[in-house]
Amino acid sequence: MAANEEEKRNLIVKEIESWRRSKLLPEQYCDFLQNIYLEDLEDRPRGITGAAMKKISQASGKQWFLASGIFALICFVVLHFSAFPLLLQIAIALLVAGGFVFAGVKQRESRPARGYAWIGAGIVFLFGSGLAIVGLRWGLGGSALLWLLGLLAVVWLGGGLWLRLALPQWLGWLAAIALYALLLAEHAPAASVFEVQIFWIPAALLFLWLSWFMHVRLASAGTAMFAAALVLWFMPEIYSALYGVRPEWIQTEILIKILIAGIGMFRLRKQWMEWVA
Repeated sequence: MAANEEEKRNLIVKEIESWRRSKLLPEQYCDFLQNIYLEDLEDRPRGITGAAMKKISQASGKQWFLASGIFALICFVVLHFSAFPLLLQIAIALLVAGGFVFAGVKQRESRPARGYAWIGAGIVFLFGSGLAIVGLRWGLGGSALLWLLGLLAVVWLGGGLWLRLALPQWLGWLAAIALYALLLAEHAPAASVFEVQIFWIPAALLFLWLSWFMHVRLASAGTAMFAAALVLWFMPEIYSALYGVRPEWIQTEILIKILIAGIGMFRLRKQWMEWVA
């Protein structure tokens, strides 16, 4: 009988763990239920720190040696990164960012929050390492920044389309928008208020239409383009504030655009919520 009771208890504990992973019950409820069925205090759920400390205490000598070696390698790469050849710097940045994204993709189904956190870390690392490489080699001015934004736009858009994730695609469009703004400032430095609106508003309307067009073919692309369209809608005011194009009109323009966008999104809420969701 004792063996049967033990098997039943283990089965219940495993079921509770599956509820935790699938988010059927909140974390604190799962902890409460496990505390009822687990007799050994060492087996009961701990906080993040406690769980980490338990794993560290149970690590073997080989695992300690491997962890120390990895940490030493990271320190070596960080300290001597500026002395590496350009291609090696790029390869290291892409390898590490790819590792983050790979870990996120592997955990996206079983643990969505952790998976998306890994993917986000890869995106942030790629952006930071790209800035570091460009800053070390050429500084953050001139054509170097333009090339970096173009590269990030291609990588984020391509990766987001491949993974079918809206956030990397949106970040890719933001990089492209920033690149477009810098090119406008360089080639049209004396633009008027009307010209600034013409530079951006057609692009916002185009992205809005593309959002509707793409949502039935690739939902993530439709969502990313809708979010990019909202940014483009207010980019004339952002551009005017950054480059001093008639700043006295900016507040009025923002209020008018908020009113137009609010009315439009309210009237068409059933349509755009369907293709963005």
